[in-house]
Amino acid sequence: MMVKFKNWLKIMGPGLLMAGAAIGVSHIVQSTRAGASYGFQLLFVIILANFLKYPFFEFGHRYAVATGQNLLHGYKKMGKVFLMGFFFLNLITSIGTMAGVSFVTGALAYNLFGQSLTVTIWSGIVLFVCSLILIIGHYKILDQLMKAIMVLLFVATLTAFVVALINGPVAPSGHINPSAFDISVLPFLMALMGWMPAPVETSVWQSLWVQAKNRTEHKTMSWRDAKLDFNFGYISTAIMAVIFLSLGALVMNGSGLEFSNSGGEFAGQVVSLYTQNLGSWSKPIIAFAAFSTMFSTTLTCFDAYPRSLTAAFELIWDKVKVTDRRIYYFWLVWTGLGAFIVLSFYVRNLKTLVDFVTTAAFLTAPIFAIMNYNLIFSDHLPIEFKPNIFIRVLCWLGITYLLSFSGLYLYNLIF
Repeated sequence: MMVKFKNWLKIMGPGLLMAGAAIGVSHIVQSTRAGASYGFQLLFVIILANFLKYPFFEFGHRYAVATGQNLLHGYKKMGKVFLMGFFFLNLITSIGTMAGVSFVTGALAYNLFGQSLTVTIWSGIVLFVCSLILIIGHYKILDQLMKAIMVLLFVATLTAFVVALINGPVAPSGHINPSAFDISVLPFLMALMGWMPAPVETSVWQSLWVQAKNRTEHKTMSWRDAKLDFNFGYISTAIMAVIFLSLGALVMNGSGLEFSNSGGEFAGQVVSLYTQNLGSWSKPIIAFAAFSTMFSTTLTCFDAYPRSLTAAFELIWDKVKVTDRRIYYFWLVWTGLGAFIVLSFYVRNLKTLVDFVTTAAFLTAPIFAIMNYNLIFSDHLPIEFKPNIFIRVLCWLGITYLLSFSGLYLYNLIF
């Protein structure tokens, strides 16, 4: 049994990193807010978003295993304009996303480790620690560290969930929630679905991590192992999203508390509400679960953005002769420093920053979904790796869903 577990753990890698990147703001902030504000009304929305986006994420693993290349190579084959579009979009989103995730992580550190430092300083410390891990350890230490973090995260969060189920909801009898489907709630729905479970361009990160795993272990990942790795990571993110929404619905919904826009205060409210309703013994578990959730997201995103920008830069300007690591370090500084500057201006308004970044992710999701679909069903993929008809139909449904909601949001914004 132990040998099988070790073999299974060895297979895991890019899928767990994807889970680490996904289980973050979309879960601890957006899913928890959904449960706290509307109870279980938005449960099916979260499940639907995960289901309909499944193929576009799976294509990252599929393409890397089938071709030995990452999705950015595929974008270039489709036309350099697609690759350049990805590059310039990620120049902006890398800073906005890292500002959002490091801000939330810093807010939780502020609550967990002490309030003698500001949320901004704690966010800077988190970014600095993550950069050291990535510079010193590269992919290998990232892979090993994320496996340990994810195990602890699941145990801590599941413990809190079970206790919350046993204790029951805190909402008073007869409590009625506002409708989650009023037009005024649409901006929040967009933000909730934008990073549920993660931005679609995360599929590019997965393909890069598959390549990194192959280089580190000096062997090519099989499609069987890659699919197991991806499915475990993806299904885990969906389950955790449901758990965080349930915790918000059970522990926060009906509490009568108005949630703060301030990062430190919001984090404190999350932990204190759980502690009040689950018991003082739960505070270390809740605080650790929340912090480890966001730290894993910050760490994986901080690796993924410089890694993808490096790969895109080298493919676009292939005549520029600079070593991979130097370009990677440049984008690491770009992302980290840019994020720290941006979050310094948003330290008083956590929800505005998070909603802006997640909504932008949803609006760009149809573009990346269509790009991935066209690439996977093109002649660039060997026939034996082509998805079946079920995946093709799911792609059509997913693209329709993404375009419809994006169009509805833009229509509401304009008119």
